[in-house]
Amino acid sequence: MIEFSIIDEADQQFATVLGGRRVTIRLRYNVSTDRWNMDLSIDDEPVLLGRRVVTGIDLIAPFNLGIGAIFALPEKDGALPDRNNLPRGIVRLYHASAAEMAEVA
Repeated sequence: MIEFSIIDEADQQFATVLGGRRVTIRLRYNVSTDRWNMDLSIDDEPVLLGRRVVTGIDLIAPFNLGIGAIFALPEKDGALPDRNNLPRGIVRLYHASAAEMAEVA
């Protein structure tokens, strides 16, 4: 499992390799909803735009992208991925491969 490091910037982008593919994640904070949105590109092709980051679900499961799961989990019960909690690590963003997800299923 990989934990993504989120910095205290309202618009940030980082890249990694997931499932043998180059994945670029862009996170942008939305003031009106007090939440983060995620854009995702695979091999430099945009595949997901504006996905709201919420806790407790696989954020990419409905799109069957073949790169595993990306999910946000709170470190404190009930914490939401708002402007402060995600950069401070109160809510954390993770990736798990399909094999890792199968182990816990």
